Amino acid sequence: MKKYFIIWAVVWVIIYIVVSGTGYPDASTGVVGGALISLFFMNKILGSSWRGEVVEIKTEKETYHSDDGVKSRDIDYAFVKLANGKIKKTQDLGWKVGDKLEKLSGHAQPGVVK
Repeated sequence: MKKYFIIWAVVWVIIYIVVSGTGYPDASTGVVGGALISLFFMNKILGSSWRGEVVEIKTEKETYHSDDGVKSRDIDYAFVKLANGKIKKTQDLGWKVGDKLEKLSGHAQPGVVK
């Protein structure tokens, strides 16, 4: 997690320096706000941990807006039954039904438990 924090800090310092050099001093406040919001979400994602089993893989069609109009794409989701009985929907990374997954604190993605 320390590695992610260092990368986060370097990126936001560079953004702050670039924005400060543009001649818009008020924009620096927005950069600091954006950095704090991203820090919150980074800690939320990296701080969570869970364990479960893939019970279903489902492809869902999602629509999005682009310069060419409204488009759609198929995205595979894995539905993971957690140890507490809840179902977690996460983007499929090539898992199969029955795979046991574990997302450790400090890691961004879950992995298969052998």
